[in-house]
Amino acid sequence: MTGLLLPVAVARWTWLALIVLQLVWFGWLYPAAILGYWPALVIATVPLLLPAPWVLALKPNGLVIGGTVLLLHFSFAVGEAWANPTVRVIAWVQIVLVVLYFLALPRPGRRRKTSDGAQ
Repeated sequence: MTGLLLPVAVARWTWLALIVLQLVWFGWLYPAAILGYWPALVIATVPLLLPAPWVLALKPNGLVIGGTVLLLHFSFAVGEAWANPTVRVIAWVQIVLVVLYFLALPRPGRRRKTSDGAQ
């Protein structure tokens, strides 16, 4: 099955890459100084882990909920890429991964009927 421009399976791999990226970003490279290590790591990763079973199974509702969660991560990454030069590269990696996720989502629309009447 293809998404808008990429195969739908790319959504699964970008989701996993985003979870790993959050662990690397907040757990290893640039832990948040204001919130602390564990709170920042939990705030960054738990929203990605909650819909993960449905996103990894490529369920339509899970992909929509996952997209909603990724809008928040996209907004955060754009703000960090704009304002914080020390994390600019990793923020751009997150932006690219979120865009890849959205490009891999299935196309909206009706299914075509086949010759035997099934959809």
